[in-house]
Amino acid sequence: MRSSDFPFTQEASDQVRSLGYSLDDLIGKTSFKSVRGRAAERVGGAISGSIPERRASSDVGHLTELLSYPLARVMVSCLQDPLLLRRYALAEAKLAFKRMHEADVNLVLLAGDLGLHPQGSGPLKLYFAEYIRAAHRMHSPNWKLTNRDLKGGYLTVTEEELKRLLQEQVRERVLRALPLSVDESVCERLSEYLNPLRADLEALKARKRVDLGKIEQGAFPPCIKKMLSDAAKGINLAHTARFALVSFLLQINMTAEEVVALFNTSPDFDEEKTRYQVEHIAGASGTKYRPPACATMATYGNCPGEDDLCRKVRHPLSYYERRIRSLQQSSEVRK
Repeated sequence: MRSSDFPFTQEASDQVRSLGYSLDDLIGKTSFKSVRGRAAERVGGAISGSIPERRASSDVGHLTELLSYPLARVMVSCLQDPLLLRRYALAEAKLAFKRMHEADVNLVLLAGDLGLHPQGSGPLKLYFAEYIRAAHRMHSPNWKLTNRDLKGGYLTVTEEELKRLLQEQVRERVLRALPLSVDESVCERLSEYLNPLRADLEALKARKRVDLGKIEQGAFPPCIKKMLSDAAKGINLAHTARFALVSFLLQINMTAEEVVALFNTSPDFDEEKTRYQVEHIAGASGTKYRPPACATMATYGNCPGEDDLCRKVRHPLSYYERRIRSLQQSSEVRK
């Protein structure tokens, strides 16, 4: 197992430190041009969806892979975009997950670095507290603690499940350490690489942006605005918030396709699963669901705070309808 394959580990960090290269070396020296190129490729891969695999077959290749990771973190921090931070962390985690399937990878050693300590050589046992910490963002029922065999504080996980848990640990570790505090002069010296990446990022955000057309987004209640803002930033919404947002948007005549597009910046986005859920709420099963009332929204912690109109209505749709009428009246007065 090579430290360059898992550059987020303590071993890799120690190796980088022992080499003694400075950030100035990585940015300025001609001999590190390949490192700068690979670092930009890592960030570009995060923007496009996946970091290309580069199998290093020489010491120089291993060094390039090892040093490109800290420099990529600098580049990501220079770009100062919350969506990119999340996409980058997820992309590094996906690359690590792919590499975990190599024959020479010591999963137990890697798990220990990431804070998990599986026991046994056959069926792996994981302490329940470690499991909860690693699996708390997993939404499938299979990951729920109530659906696992728990005995003596330990539960069983398959090797593949352990790899998936480690992927999530990698994502959280990478994201937790970003953004770095980077001097503006450093970012300026990297502009040759950052400018194309910034353009790619803006193009991605333009493709992801949903055109609401005749729908008056300015008439949305505070709760819906907050959920839309979080979704646009790539923040995972709680199940109750997702249901409220989807059912509200479908009720005001957004299409299922437009609603699905809103969630494709989420770290755990699964297009097929999301489309199934959205179409179910839209009425594919025979019932078109309405969004919950304001009181229910507050009960589940989905109310970010009331404004003056909120205090006069009991439902997000009532809020929207009143705001629409108000906007229409104002438009007629201006005419």
